[in-house]
Amino acid sequence: MLTFTEKFRKFAYTDLYLFAFAAIVVIGWTAESAEFGFVALIGLACIALVTLDDILPLTAPLFYAMCMIFTDQVADFAYMWPAMIPLAVAIVIFIVRNAKKMHRPGVMTLPQLAVSVALLLGGVGVCTTEEYMRGLPNVLVLGVAGLGIYLLVYCFQGRDDKRDVGLYFSKMLMWLGFAVLFEIAVWYIRADVPPAEWGQQYRNFGWGIENNAATILSLSAPMCFYLATRYRNGGIYALCGVAQYVGIILTYSRGCILMAVFTGPVCAIIALIKAVDKKRMLIAYAVAIAAMAAAVAVLFDQISAAINSLLDQGFGVSNRDLLYREAWELFTKHPFLGVGMGYVGENFDINTMQFYWFHSTLFQVLASMGIVGVAAYAFYYVVRFKQVLAKLSNPFNLFVLVAWLGFEAYSMMDTGTFVGFPTMALVLVTTGILQLTNSRPQFKGEVDVYNRLFTRYGAEAEGRRYGAPAYERVPHETVAA
Repeated sequence: MLTFTEKFRKFAYTDLYLFAFAAIVVIGWTAESAEFGFVALIGLACIALVTLDDILPLTAPLFYAMCMIFTDQVADFAYMWPAMIPLAVAIVIFIVRNAKKMHRPGVMTLPQLAVSVALLLGGVGVCTTEEYMRGLPNVLVLGVAGLGIYLLVYCFQGRDDKRDVGLYFSKMLMWLGFAVLFEIAVWYIRADVPPAEWGQQYRNFGWGIENNAATILSLSAPMCFYLATRYRNGGIYALCGVAQYVGIILTYSRGCILMAVFTGPVCAIIALIKAVDKKRMLIAYAVAIAAMAAAVAVLFDQISAAINSLLDQGFGVSNRDLLYREAWELFTKHPFLGVGMGYVGENFDINTMQFYWFHSTLFQVLASMGIVGVAAYAFYYVVRFKQVLAKLSNPFNLFVLVAWLGFEAYSMMDTGTFVGFPTMALVLVTTGILQLTNSRPQFKGEVDVYNRLFTRYGAEAEGRRYGAPAYERVPHETVAA
């Protein structure tokens, strides 16, 4: 009979486990109940920390927790600090118990350290102490905290070479996307405004605004299409990807919508080419097209009003050209270390948040960190993209590349790469996952028995059923979808 630890380890590699975390955070967010959200999330996370020997399943609470923050007023959650005590204890237990099985630091350690140094040096000798301290919290999150999260996840990933970590991580991202999608839907229900006015609305989810939600979906939607290439009935996952791309449109984030126009069709085409069963995939696409056509026919006036509301916003630069000009002027005046992340300039009215965004990765680096920042980020990007390009024959790498290209292109006109958590922490962790998958035998085609059932015990049972040894990959022709 299995012990509780063995049962929980089995549970941690199932969709139900991922769904449970996603459900906790969206219920806490929807009910605006910090008590339920913190207690339930931390409780389940603590159980995972004290029972698991692999940190991969803990990426779910790490990144889903964001979706529980229903207000941007941090003080509203301060009274829940005692809940952090058992979490801290559980983290220590996990680290101590698994210290002997740690991986060596991954390839992104030095690049992220270089970025951290560039962030910390940005503006030194130019900005005032007040300006430096204003930017320091964001600097620490972008640099030091990002490095810490990356090292924690990479170093404590399990050493099970038969585990398809790309598959599991993609499912984690898919459920994160659905959590964001659910909260977008709830926002619309609560807003109760006609479609003709959707473009004029400001969507604040507490943990972020519409651009933040769109950014997360731009990273999660392509991975749904990756999952579609791994199952005979992969069309179901393709429909999940379509739903998340629709979610990007509903955010009314114009830049992200522009990128989705390119990445969405690319993902759909690649998924069809790589599909286990192309006929079933085509049927899923036909269903999606038919459903969209029916929706347009039934809701033509509302959809037309919503589209017009989006187009009425235009796709201009929204005064970003003023920010870009300002950034370039700052770089020419302070080319070595820039003006720092705490700088506040003449176009503050364009920046509606406390941080002075230049709304572009390139111009933010130039203005804030100068040549030192350019060198650090160049190092960072070369190493990071080297990982994703290393094995493009692996569909996981291919879909990550599509997601990253869309994300980076969008970040050239918005703030994505300077949102330390969850965005850049998620990108760093994804790079760690890539390094691990690149070092292992490639998982392609239909998911093998071991990973389809996410458990050794299930693999043994399925192996006996088909007359195959435990852990052996069963050809997809012999496995029911």
